[in-house]
Amino acid sequence: MSDEPHGAAPTGRVRVTSPLTTASPHVRRSVRQEIDESTGVGEIYMRSLIRSQLRAAMTVALTLLLSIGALPVVFLTFDAVTDARVLGVPLPWIVLGVLVYPFLFTLGWLYIRQAERAERDFTALVDPDGDDT
Repeated sequence: MSDEPHGAAPTGRVRVTSPLTTASPHVRRSVRQEIDESTGVGEIYMRSLIRSQLRAAMTVALTLLLSIGALPVVFLTFDAVTDARVLGVPLPWIVLGVLVYPFLFTLGWLYIRQAERAERDFTALVDPDGDDT
């Protein structure tokens, strides 16, 4: 079952090669190279980092809007809140002058923590060995 005609003497070994042997081998590129060269994959990585940072910022902005931003509406709508006094000081003064600041501090701390976590995860993805070259 060979392709040789009957009676032909075998010619010896035949080397069969793939046409892709002359092609350059695929070189695995690091995430850092993808980002530095602005390839499509690098753009996806950067967009992911920016999206996570934007999500954290929008969460903080929405929380501020729904909590502290709603205080003037509460003060205008409910006269009982505006007229209430604690130790002779009007309640809106206590809320705006004292209680708001620990809330803002905590919200800022949570935002920074989330942003640093996103950057730390991105850095670990880009440079898994941790070398600063």
